[in-house]
Amino acid sequence: MDSFSVSVKGVLELDGKLLLRKNERQEFELLGGHLEKEDVSAEQRLITEFLEESGISVEVGGAREPWLYEIGAGEVLIVPFVCRAAAIPERLFDRDGGTLHWAAPESLSGLPMPQGYKDTILGITPRTSHSDVPVGNPPAAPAGQGGYYVMVCVCHGREVLGRGALKSRCAPGDFARTLAGEWGKESRPVFRSSAVDQARSTIILNYAAGMAQNCVPSARY
Repeated sequence: MDSFSVSVKGVLELDGKLLLRKNERQEFELLGGHLEKEDVSAEQRLITEFLEESGISVEVGGAREPWLYEIGAGEVLIVPFVCRAAAIPERLFDRDGGTLHWAAPESLSGLPMPQGYKDTILGITPRTSHSDVPVGNPPAAPAGQGGYYVMVCVCHGREVLGRGALKSRCAPGDFARTLAGEWGKESRPVFRSSAVDQARSTIILNYAAGMAQNCVPSARY
């Protein structure tokens, strides 16, 4: 089976502004970081990353649909969540060396930012995105050779329509539609939740078929 690097990211909106981070590629991104083997959950990793990258203590809410991010020849599965600020320091500081910005939602279209992040913020179907790796920067894990297997499960009510291992270069939502069979011909399955099985180095992505496509949680917590 192919395996993937996994990065958990958070949408944090406060007073009508979104918290973004400018990275070493000079692109804007959501705050967050790579899932590690000692993490008890994706949510706990995200809480830690927000503290390290901003000093903000967050509560993690609903999940948004995961998507594939191609960085050079590498590939990362982005697992996003909606967050709420529980405590904010007087001065934000990124210990990882990025710069932080509060951006108005209407400014997103003009920012150098992977489209998948913009789609996540807007609550629409995320598209696979690509970024080049700057000279001298370490590459992402080669496609299909990350640390986690990804299992996609599609249900209709209590019936499991399909379950399978995600392959490299295959968008999770597209694979879910294939697994849904006849239900997938009617509409695209809706992402519902994710779970981490560290014992098996596996991420489980759960989709529901036969649901309205507009049942996406608000950008707010």
